Amino acid sequence: RGGGGGGGGGGAQLAHRSRPSRSHTHTRAHARTHTHSSTASTHLHMSLLRLVIGVPAFGGVAAISSCRGFGRRLEQRLFSLSLPARPVHPEAMHPGLRQESGVIYRDFSNAVRSWKGGAILRQAGMRSRFAAEAERWVQQAFSEPSPPPVPSATNESANGTALVAPTTSCVAQLYSYLMTRIDARPDSFLSLPEDALSPRGDTLGEVAGPVLLSGGDRNAAMLDQVVANHARFARAHGYAHWWHKGSLVAARGWQPYWHKVEQLRLATRRFRNASAFVWVDDDIVLTNLRDGDRFAQALRRSPASLLVTRDPSSKHAEVNTGIIILRNTKRGRAVLEALWSRADQWRADGVSLSTDGQASCLHEQQALEEMLQSGEWASEIGVLEQRAPGAWNLNTFLRWSHYDAEREADRRYEEDSRAGAWAHGDFAGHCSGLSQLRRAMCMGALLGNVVVA
Repeated sequence: RGGGGGGGGGGAQLAHRSRPSRSHTHTRAHARTHTHSSTASTHLHMSLLRLVIGVPAFGGVAAISSCRGFGRRLEQRLFSLSLPARPVHPEAMHPGLRQESGVIYRDFSNAVRSWKGGAILRQAGMRSRFAAEAERWVQQAFSEPSPPPVPSATNESANGTALVAPTTSCVAQLYSYLMTRIDARPDSFLSLPEDALSPRGDTLGEVAGPVLLSGGDRNAAMLDQVVANHARFARAHGYAHWWHKGSLVAARGWQPYWHKVEQLRLATRRFRNASAFVWVDDDIVLTNLRDGDRFAQALRRSPASLLVTRDPSSKHAEVNTGIIILRNTKRGRAVLEALWSRADQWRADGVSLSTDGQASCLHEQQALEEMLQSGEWASEIGVLEQRAPGAWNLNTFLRWSHYDAEREADRRYEEDSRAGAWAHGDFAGHCSGLSQLRRAMCMGALLGNVVVA
């Protein structure tokens, strides 16, 4: 399912930018992959990692580290940075650390983007090879080769190999270290097409075109590049673009998945004359910038007030909210408010869609599915196929089965629909349901496969 939305930083101020206009585990929520940790748990996590790999608490790298070559050098540079109370964006660091931290993050990001997965994806019918290479890279990149997984008669993957918990690899260690020091998310901003600017200052109310929205509370490598990818699409197609760092529902104590609904609600008030609003999760890369505006095409395909796509795993969910397209009409706003109202509505099953964990419910996604099943809202919610006849597609997924060591759980996707699998040339690739490192690898591979004019 789609992620998006998050905790902390809900009151961030928007930085206004102008730009030229265009010439535009087998649980029901097995695909959610958010991490919400306190400062104390972050420090505990780092202390345990140092203990496990032999890195003393006072810094330096012990001989038993699994990293070699480039990985060992990057690890040493990471530990030369003081551990902040919380991850900090390089631009916000002390001048003495700013340049080095930025270079370290760039070097790691370049390494993630340079693994073979991107090239494999450009070849048709190579998904199995891509998954195998991804797992090999997770285990062996910048380190001594790991022993192969132990075959098992149970709990087998598609190729007959057991999905067992590996020892912590070098690249996994580097990712953990990096994300405790560096916040890859850009600050909140609002970017407007040049023709939306007004000398009277009421620019938001005068935006008559579509608005692209995204945001979230999770810190993830490659996220800055994904936001830049969304911005590139917005510039090409005349969208206003609002990125929000943090969660707009954290103060309520709600799960972060509701952030996207609140940001959409706020957008309908700020952009009163906008034609439509498009929410895109922060783990979605827009991979085809050549073949037009697929969001506008979706609005022409369905008269519904709110549009989403099917979920690739119909066994667990009917709809996916990674992309939400909302018409800025009276009926569209009413659908959005009805969705919001279900967050803390009393339920006979005792479940709270706003605060319960992902083992209990699917939050805003479940609320939308229940609205679909009701007689009142079914006609107002359009569910688009991820891949329609004629190759038209929206919100296809790039993910593979693996063992998620962070959550000690198998992630199984053998039953995902083939039509929902991302292929080179698709409009948008969704990296949902992956461990944190694999999500970064997925986004890096997709960013290397963006089709441009």
